[in-house]
Amino acid sequence: MRSRALAALKEQRWQDAADCYRVLLDQADAGGTGLTASELADAAANQGAVLRKLGRSQDAFQHYQRWLSKFPQHTTLRLNGINCLVELGQSELARAWIDAGLKLTPGDIGLRQVQAQMLLRLGQPQQARRLLDQLTRDAPQKPGIWLDLSLACHRMVDRTAALAACQQASRLDPLNAGAWSNQINLLKELGQLEAAGQLADGLTPALRQHCDVRRALADLHMEQQLMAEAEAELQELCRMQPQVAGHWLNRAACLRHLKHFVAASDSLKRGLRWSPGDRQLQESLGHCLAEIGQAERGLRLLRQAFAWDHTLSDSSHTSLQFLGAGYGLIADAERRDLARAWEQRKQRQGVGPLWSDRIREPLAGRRLRIGYFSADLCDHPVGRFLLPLLKGHDRSRVEVFGLHCGPHRDGQTDALRQCCDHWQDLRFGSDLEVARQVADLNLDVLIELGGFTGLSRLGVVVHRPAPVQLSYLGYFAPTYLGAIDGWIGDAELFSRLSPIDHQAHRLIALEGGYMACRELDLPAAERAQDAAMPLRFGSFNHSRKLSSAAVALFCQVMAAVPHAELVLKSVSFIEPAERDRVTRLFTAAGLQQQRLRVLPWVEGRHNHLACYGQVDVALDPLPYGGATTTCEALLMGVPVVSLRGAGMVGCLSTSVLAAAGCSPWIADNETHYVAIARQLAKQGPRQAPTRQQLREQVQRSALGNGHRLAHALEEQCQTLAAAALQRLR
Repeated sequence: MRSRALAALKEQRWQDAADCYRVLLDQADAGGTGLTASELADAAANQGAVLRKLGRSQDAFQHYQRWLSKFPQHTTLRLNGINCLVELGQSELARAWIDAGLKLTPGDIGLRQVQAQMLLRLGQPQQARRLLDQLTRDAPQKPGIWLDLSLACHRMVDRTAALAACQQASRLDPLNAGAWSNQINLLKELGQLEAAGQLADGLTPALRQHCDVRRALADLHMEQQLMAEAEAELQELCRMQPQVAGHWLNRAACLRHLKHFVAASDSLKRGLRWSPGDRQLQESLGHCLAEIGQAERGLRLLRQAFAWDHTLSDSSHTSLQFLGAGYGLIADAERRDLARAWEQRKQRQGVGPLWSDRIREPLAGRRLRIGYFSADLCDHPVGRFLLPLLKGHDRSRVEVFGLHCGPHRDGQTDALRQCCDHWQDLRFGSDLEVARQVADLNLDVLIELGGFTGLSRLGVVVHRPAPVQLSYLGYFAPTYLGAIDGWIGDAELFSRLSPIDHQAHRLIALEGGYMACRELDLPAAERAQDAAMPLRFGSFNHSRKLSSAAVALFCQVMAAVPHAELVLKSVSFIEPAERDRVTRLFTAAGLQQQRLRVLPWVEGRHNHLACYGQVDVALDPLPYGGATTTCEALLMGVPVVSLRGAGMVGCLSTSVLAAAGCSPWIADNETHYVAIARQLAKQGPRQAPTRQQLREQVQRSALGNGHRLAHALEEQCQTLAAAALQRLR
């Protein structure tokens, strides 16, 4: 019977093994089996393990209770019983069984290791580390102890020690995939991406196929922004381990980065079939739906996924704020309350305002220290709009700090860095760790540029590393945070704020407009060489901004100018499915398909800008207007019609047009919008001289003047910094 049980166990025939062991143990109770006490205890231990394999944890617990009373010193039986209690969530009883075992066998390595693991589960990494340090001296050849020590060190944010412990585990057990995957992850967290890649390249093919290693490689590729490579690893992981929600989640993140939003939503839906209650999958799907023009449906999904209370993660909160503000789907008061509750939770993780721990120097006789904090100091709209401002700063008056917390590095990053006196890479570390690094710079003013956007680190700002902290440029709404002392904009941008948003922060309205746009490497401002091409309206905004209201308004314009065509272009049009979806939107609204031109995605910014040669008049969408696309169109000599709407999102384009001296193209209602578009159409197709004239007008305007913007911002920062120092006296 014992041989049959062991054979079933080896072949993973769990029910057969359980039946054999039950018979064997019943015989022992009835009067004996001829087995030694040690063999009988082993059989009891195996039966408990088999019951757990069958999902019968409660039966296993009762089994362990019974047989531990007969064999209290059998370590394997006790360890298995302790693991069963952990599975059942009975931590206190598990600790009691550990303590009882250690009284019987005080020096038992296995029990001491389980004791350390229990301390880790209970959130006591320091005590666990002390115990594991001793165990590595008592049993230095056990790789599992080194891996537990690595975990304890990681919980204490001592990544260097965690890496060293993992490396020792790999030396002891070179085939342990977990030890290698942990090393890759730790090197990534330490910012040693090249070393992590070299380590991965040196692994054997068998190790590289292991799920743990594949997951680590996918994470590394994502950190390196090699999204196609990461997606390939994750696609295989989804096949191998479809029940793991994280694989589907990360695969969707890669696809979204690659602008494959439809494919990302499909991937998430498949993941939800395996894990229907996973909140992160539901959150990500909500975002994807918004990206393909289904913002209302996306927000409904988020509302179902999250209890809007202390359980909201940072990413979940950011998602709600972004969708709620961008599409007017969450009331201002609700977003304000969410933001302030989130800020209070983050503050409890810190130690109070960090800037106040530093001795403040008087402003007289030195330059003002301004730090620009962003994840987008690269070829991103934030990076492109920031460059003329940095170039315009009076460096005899201002000391400029670039604080980059994002993963992207490119030529734009280099250009921004050259315009700064100091540059800090703040990509790695917790919010509090990064806040301490910023506080050490003794800034007078910290300007955050991300708000509630994907890679932003607003949690850093909550810990107040600078005496004056301002929001600017990268987010289209107030953050409502008490840690933000002011919101930088202009009179036009702030003209349609709700009462709640108007009071959210001190409004800092810069004369002449809140941003500057100055690009040097521009294609010629000329119309595409196609004699048969009729007059064309166009919108190059992201397709998610083509709301039902925007589609209806564009179709009104097309009805008013029946000989014109409409040209659409979006980064999301890399997917045929998204091009088809948008085409159906317009044809369902009454526009004949032959009057619609959907341009494919093109590689490179220069090629993208050249596509404006196919447009004579640009149409700004609503309720979420454009800023980048409006600047692009004007620089390419294309007028833009914009409807002044609600909030900051409704005045992005109108702010740009006002600063560029193009206020006549700002409409107050839909009828006015159509009338402006019709009037511009009457001027006929825009040829090169007219386009060049508009470009030159924009470059001479306040919008094209980075020195104007820098001077206005310096004046505001100087005043705010002086007031902050005065309050300390």
